[in-house]
Amino acid sequence: MKYRTAVISTEFMENRVKEAILPFEERCTFTAFYYKQSSEIPEIYKSIEDKYDGFIVNGIISRALLRAACPDTKKPIETFHVDMLAYYQELFRLMTLTPDLKAERLYADFMMGKNIREAVENDTLNAEGDNFCNMVAHMSLEELKALRYKMVEDVRKKWEAGQIDQVITRLSTAAEDFKEMGIPCHFVYPGIPYMRDVVNRLLMTIEMDKMKESMPAVINITGDRGGQNRDELEELAMQTAILQFSKENDCDFMLQRHASVYEVYTSAGVVDRITEKYSVCMLKKYLERKTGARVCIGYGLGRDTTRARLEAMNANQESMMHPQGASYAIDENENLIGPLVTGSCMILSTTPSQKYAKMAKETGISALTLQKICTVAQKQEEGTVTAQLLADSLGVTVRAASKYLQKMVAADAAQVVGTKQRKTRGRPEQIIRIPD
Repeated sequence: MKYRTAVISTEFMENRVKEAILPFEERCTFTAFYYKQSSEIPEIYKSIEDKYDGFIVNGIISRALLRAACPDTKKPIETFHVDMLAYYQELFRLMTLTPDLKAERLYADFMMGKNIREAVENDTLNAEGDNFCNMVAHMSLEELKALRYKMVEDVRKKWEAGQIDQVITRLSTAAEDFKEMGIPCHFVYPGIPYMRDVVNRLLMTIEMDKMKESMPAVINITGDRGGQNRDELEELAMQTAILQFSKENDCDFMLQRHASVYEVYTSAGVVDRITEKYSVCMLKKYLERKTGARVCIGYGLGRDTTRARLEAMNANQESMMHPQGASYAIDENENLIGPLVTGSCMILSTTPSQKYAKMAKETGISALTLQKICTVAQKQEEGTVTAQLLADSLGVTVRAASKYLQKMVAADAAQVVGTKQRKTRGRPEQIIRIPD
């Protein structure tokens, strides 16, 4: 089966793209989607995301704009960008074919101020390119949408002021603008070998994603009614609900029951989908609604079914320890992911690093719990937490969170840096800084 790739570009690049993809047409079908303005890219992507295995966009501005508008893209995306070698090659070609061309009258639009001679004499051409890429990477969505017009206006002013004779650009939409303005423009195409490297890299990523989708996964499900024994009818209701979920969500489930434990054998691709990339647990919500039981779920991935089953059992143990029974997953790299609740998910290694192993020995707190605490702190400004914040983040009592923090302070793994008045009456709570 051929992979499907969408190329989001301008018609200006059509022939170049066709030449670049020729060697790959037996492995992949390519479909082009053209835009007139870069602001159209996010909507194009959203409308076709589920229909293609991977995407290629034209240029770093387009890629940055797509990333800003769609931060949670589901598919691999590569970029046809131009490295500095392509600019040097174009400069060499121009100087050879136009010997009377003056470098100080030649302008590259990404430089936003300096001419080519200044950059070459000061050996800053590469730095200018890097600075531009860095600037684009940190722009807001609105700034990215306006960037093309800012660059075109910069060139237009220099042209009308008689400061430049020609411009070099990599922005295909800007090239059309310069043409309409009558400004001599040289478009720098990405090299064909480079473009083919990009396509090959995308296809390799797609292939790896497909392999991961088919990786064995096991879902370990347990349920209870607040300590009361479950009768056979309730067990049957749970089993029926699992199979109904499978049917309604088009999941390939093979269900096995061991006493009051349900094991679902499926694939990583299915788990990825029903957890929305490990951010929620659709299955838990469904089963609790259908059965009225408190359900704990652990997802396990592995390179074989035996490993996936073990990881699912371990993940379920984490779920049972969570006060709300939030679901957890352990992936093929032995990372613990969870709780699977929107905005609360953490990714932690179940194999403690030397740092956490040492800290665990000094504090008497498990390495996994320390990772959770440090991850919460890293998300906060200046790495500070309070017992209340930690309790809310980890789903534990304030008393338990306070004990953790005091043990870390006593072991010099954290420092008290201030106090904060509680919302309710009582003593102020300590503000604790946890170093990275």
